Amino acid sequence: MTDHPVLPGARHRDDGPLTLGEGLEALARLVPPGRAVSYGGLAGLLGVGGPRQAGRAMAESSPGTPWWRVVRADGSLPPELAARAAVEHEREAMPRTPAGRVDLPRARWEPDDGAARAIRAIADRIVSGPGARMRP
Repeated sequence: MTDHPVLPGARHRDDGPLTLGEGLEALARLVPPGRAVSYGGLAGLLGVGGPRQAGRAMAESSPGTPWWRVVRADGSLPPELAARAAVEHEREAMPRTPAGRVDLPRARWEPDDGAARAIRAIADRIVSGPGARMRP
């Protein structure tokens, strides 16, 4: 395992194949501080999997993965994670609603050209398997 050249800090097997979970974790590392994406949005950017797979990937992610930037479609996180995420959201000045949820219309991450290239590189390395619907 070495640091991934496109994703500093992310640890993956050189440039070999990635599981869907590894790909979703790598993508979550691209989301900048103060920005967020929904579970379904994360999977949608890769063109594989769905919200459940993204949720599982965040639950099983390695230390250093900014899981608090990946939220439910309504901007919430599971109750057992809300307090921990709130600390990170405050630190990053994440736009939030009065109810404390991430305000996705204001916080939604829109990948720039560099991030779009990294997303394509990640997607191209994902191997098929349970939950992985490969792009046409």
